[in-house]
Amino acid sequence: MPHTQLHALFSLFLLLAAAKIGEEVFIRLRQPGLVGQILAGFIIGPSLLHWLQPSGTLDFMAEIGVIFLLFETGLETQPEELLEQGTLSLAVAVLGVLTPLGLGWWFARSVGENPITARFVGTLLTATSIGITAKVLADFGATRSRFGRVILGAAVLDDILGLLALSILASFAAPHLKLTNIAFTIGFVTVFFILVLVLRRAAWPRLSPRLGRLRAGSPVWAFSLVLLLGFSAMSAYIGLAAIIGAFLAGIFLSETESAGQPLRQRAEAVSSFVVPFFLADIGLRVNLHDLISRHALFLIAALTLIAMFSKLAACGLAALPLGRRDALRVGLGMIPRGEVGIVVADQSLRIAAIPREYYSISIAMAVLTSIFGPILLRLALKQDAQPARESSAARA
Repeated sequence: MPHTQLHALFSLFLLLAAAKIGEEVFIRLRQPGLVGQILAGFIIGPSLLHWLQPSGTLDFMAEIGVIFLLFETGLETQPEELLEQGTLSLAVAVLGVLTPLGLGWWFARSVGENPITARFVGTLLTATSIGITAKVLADFGATRSRFGRVILGAAVLDDILGLLALSILASFAAPHLKLTNIAFTIGFVTVFFILVLVLRRAAWPRLSPRLGRLRAGSPVWAFSLVLLLGFSAMSAYIGLAAIIGAFLAGIFLSETESAGQPLRQRAEAVSSFVVPFFLADIGLRVNLHDLISRHALFLIAALTLIAMFSKLAACGLAALPLGRRDALRVGLGMIPRGEVGIVVADQSLRIAAIPREYYSISIAMAVLTSIFGPILLRLALKQDAQPARESSAARA
């Protein structure tokens, strides 16, 4: 085997093994596994052990990983569930996007950053992790509670609005900004999303049984992969992020079953292989020197506090019709930035106007909110669960 191929294969082995070990350790510590995967890449990367360097092979695997990450997020999104608490979820999502967007932009401008960097910081703070909060709610059996449905519905809408904001950010970063380009971006994403929802109900139920009669192996799954790559390529071709197409492909297929096995299980199997490359590669590219300066530490602390306070205050305020206790839960549940915040941070490397140090700072913020948010939400849920247990024991 040629030396270059052997080196590439060994790099893949080392990064995947480190990511899986990091994931296992953090799950055992009751922390998000994605944090462990990022930290593993950071440890074996150029900043610490120098075992591995970024490369074209790892970049490619990371790109496939992020596409599957957003595809899997889309598969877990049920648009119909948004209607259960539609008005309240919409209010929580809109206020939970506009408030951090405005505060992030204001803060970045106040510390002297250029307009594009300020828009990036605002966009970064809009994200909410569906997966992390859903796991905490599931641990306490609160997924189907009213506040749980509001959180999950608002998180889905947050992701949609955040990805739209990311597309608009790319338009602002173009060498020649045109308002018509921004209007086209907004219009295309809106029409694309509506079209996906319509076809999901109108065309897919008729097409799926016909695919199932094909003789090729796993025809529905094969079609899903073609659709995923096609949507991703189309989004990238017209100037949007490829992840937007991947997310919409996941929504389109979110209720599909293939040969009696849920499509989501097949996607999870592939994601368990490719997504760690994206997360560990994120850590691999974090520069320790960008994190240890006084200015960087100030930005990390400030952005983390703004990220937590803006979601807690804005989303909690919008959820007050549920009562103060549930409104607090909603606010806490919207804090983690998780995988979506990391995806937005990754886009900063593609925009030349954004200082390089903001990549590492953004990753640090996403990691910290993904740790503190679940801890605070667990504390709030435990405090409510304790009186309930005591009351049940007294009745017994």
